[in-house]
Amino acid sequence: MFGFIFPSKGIGGNGGKVYQCFGCKGFVTYSDRLICIGSSHRHLFVNPAGVECDFLTFSDCPGATAHGGATAAHSWFPGYRWRMAFCRHCAHHLGWYYEAMSIFERPRDFWGILFSHLVAR
Repeated sequence: MFGFIFPSKGIGGNGGKVYQCFGCKGFVTYSDRLICIGSSHRHLFVNPAGVECDFLTFSDCPGATAHGGATAAHSWFPGYRWRMAFCRHCAHHLGWYYEAMSIFERPRDFWGILFSHLVAR
């Protein structure tokens, strides 16, 4: 598990942007749902297979759904388990849904959606 976090540029808040699935253009979420995890809402990590994963973190993604059992294996966020996240409209892989392992962890959950799998409008 290797990674670093860097600040994003040009991402608006207050619902100024609508994020859509790159595959089907279905609604995923709004920019006012961006959430800072570890002082940033944009993250770049390298998975165990060596693939770079550049993603945004959101508090809510109504257009996404989480599937599979949650696992803490290779989690980029200590204290969180993850599941795969897919577009609710076309089932395209969007990223991951993270849920806290402790009732004391904040936030309780969040979404990590791959930047390249989104279209901002």
